Amino acid sequence: MAKVTTAEAKVHLRVDHTEDDALITNLIAVAYQTIEGRIFRKVYADSASVPTDDLTGIATNEAINAAALLIVGHLYANREDVIVGNASALPMGSDYLITPYVNYAGGA
Repeated sequence: MAKVTTAEAKVHLRVDHTEDDALITNLIAVAYQTIEGRIFRKVYADSASVPTDDLTGIATNEAINAAALLIVGHLYANREDVIVGNASALPMGSDYLITPYVNYAGGA
């Protein structure tokens, strides 16, 4: 399964114009970087992309992509910093979706 594309994110965001394409593309990259930072694993586009020497790497899947879309949606809707209780909190749904993939030996 491939990572989320800009076109898929635009459908999720209900965006039908091209003015924000560069922003959305950037937010997708940020979402995967955020997920990787939370699960202490590199997320690859598919299983063929995972190097044999990366013992903790993981191919993206439906749950990880859904979490990425939730993060993209949150960042797109909130273009300023949002502080609610825990300043480092992800949207609750995305955190729930990625929890099974946390590499606890990697630093969690």
